Amino acid sequence: MASFVTNRGARDLSVATSGTQIVWASDTIKARLVASSFTPDKDNTSMTGYTQIGTDQTLGSKTFTEDTTNDRIVYDAADPTWTAVAGGSTVGWIAIFKFVTNDAGSTPIAILDIADTATNGSDITIVFNASGIFYLQE
Repeated sequence: MASFVTNRGARDLSVATSGTQIVWASDTIKARLVASSFTPDKDNTSMTGYTQIGTDQTLGSKTFTEDTTNDRIVYDAADPTWTAVAGGSTVGWIAIFKFVTNDAGSTPIAILDIADTATNGSDITIVFNASGIFYLQE
């Protein structure tokens, strides 16, 4: 399965409905390592079921840019690093999500399919694409 933006994430980045809107610049946006055996779904509306590997990382240096050449809005942030991730798991996904107070209240925005990476106690750094983490087509 390829990377994708969730339906709820796209909606909440696009609408100005109080209580559901995702404000990329000011909301707490986190990244989570998720096992390769997990099957994400574009229709997920919460982070329930996205069992974390390591400690979720809060994304810093978040930007969004209007790309008029390609008619899209590009979302980006600094590359996150998970320190000393315990061994015994295989990471296959990165979930980008709006953190609220717990998994049930947090909204998945984008799911990134990465090369399977076995954890062994070392750091894991994810280098986001130079063109951005994800985009929404205008």
